[in-house]
Amino acid sequence: MLELYAITKIYGNGVVALRDVNLKVDKGEFVFIVGPSGAGKTTVTRLILAEEKPTKGQIIVNNKVVNNLKPREIPFLRRQIGTVFQDFRLMPNWTVEENVSFAMKVVEAPTRAIRRRVPEVLALVGLSSKAKHLPHQLSGGEQQRVALARAIVNQPYILLADEPTGNLDPDTAWGIMDILQDINAQGTTVLMVTHAKNIVDAMRKRVVALEAGRIVRDEYRGSYGDEN
Repeated sequence: MLELYAITKIYGNGVVALRDVNLKVDKGEFVFIVGPSGAGKTTVTRLILAEEKPTKGQIIVNNKVVNNLKPREIPFLRRQIGTVFQDFRLMPNWTVEENVSFAMKVVEAPTRAIRRRVPEVLALVGLSSKAKHLPHQLSGGEQQRVALARAIVNQPYILLADEPTGNLDPDTAWGIMDILQDINAQGTTVLMVTHAKNIVDAMRKRVVALEAGRIVRDEYRGSYGDEN
């Protein structure tokens, strides 16, 4: 499903973001990526999305070598990967259903499919009654649910969640985690970058810890560990 082979990423200013990283994630796994700021977590997600290319090594997503893709092929890769960010990134003047349906329009999904699928994912994230609301009419947790619905509406193979609970209070954060677990239970592979120690320790999923650009720990049913 997802493989990183001997990945090194060195930026033009000489900063080494990743050094000889090897990681394999199987279909249907739920993996936390943890580590201190500057450890290389965001670089991993950017490389998977082909927003950057590795200096050395190979990235394989669903049997395709990402760093060999031509520019015109990259949008097709990203259709297989849903993304959720800490800051929601919703269009402020669009309704909930418009924000979600746009992801399907981008891939030229048939109108009939959009009309069927969007209500399905809004029901999954508990927002059926808010379909006509604008983002400013929603709480932070509800906005993140919209972002989740948008990320999964095209039924991606992988969901990348970069600090999805970072701006949320603890109760709301757990609501988002429940949805992520539901999405994972339906077969979507989930990679979540987080600093939320309480969530990682409670869920006991696979934990991959980065430090100074290297994987220093990879544990099944792992804990957050100590950054100090």
